Amino acid sequence: MSGAFTRVHFVSPVVVAQTIARYGLPGILTRTERATLDGFTVETRRHDWLAGRIAAKRALRGAMRECRQRVAPYTAIEIWNEKNGAPRFTLASRFRIHETHQPPATFNISIGHADGAAVAGVADTNTAGFIGVDIEPTTQLASALLERILQPTELTRLHTAGDHPAPLALWTAKEAVLKATHSVTAALRDVELSWRGPRHIEARVIAGTVRAASVRVRHREVAQYTIAVAVWQ
Repeated sequence: MSGAFTRVHFVSPVVVAQTIARYGLPGILTRTERATLDGFTVETRRHDWLAGRIAAKRALRGAMRECRQRVAPYTAIEIWNEKNGAPRFTLASRFRIHETHQPPATFNISIGHADGAAVAGVADTNTAGFIGVDIEPTTQLASALLERILQPTELTRLHTAGDHPAPLALWTAKEAVLKATHSVTAALRDVELSWRGPRHIEARVIAGTVRAASVRVRHREVAQYTIAVAVWQ
């Protein structure tokens, strides 16, 4: 759609460490967020969660700047999760846009994290729709795993078509589609993919509480990670 706005931001473990060194946790997280972080007992979970918050706040700040809105500091943005795990954000009152048809009041966000890195997506719901992102360490997938997550038609295309996305790209694409369409009760096999070459992926959700057609997906490799971004209008 003309004028549609999306923004995707990736942070590596190095960027996470640099951000913490520059601002300190009190300069990045709200009091509520720090309490949530302190509640994690597994160190890898702490690292991933923190990376996701930093990626989301950087993405939101960049989106505000790009939309020529007043840019909120990290601590004026609070990221929280609904019961189904979907991330949402709240701005401190001095940065809120009270006209609900204007960004950032119309932004929706998605977060993915893996091995201390994270990716966050921001979309203007009014112009772009809903965004979903996923990130995984780039690796080979076992055949048995592919048979569990891919439709028979997808497996056939994967094994016969000469120019296709990598299997991990298909995995991340399906995860991103489930997030974008809020299909929390669906499984990866409930997302049906089609593609034209290695880069152009289209998706639809064929089961679960949400039936969605024509979800656009793009993917790329960044450092040692594979990232997928899905947008649903």
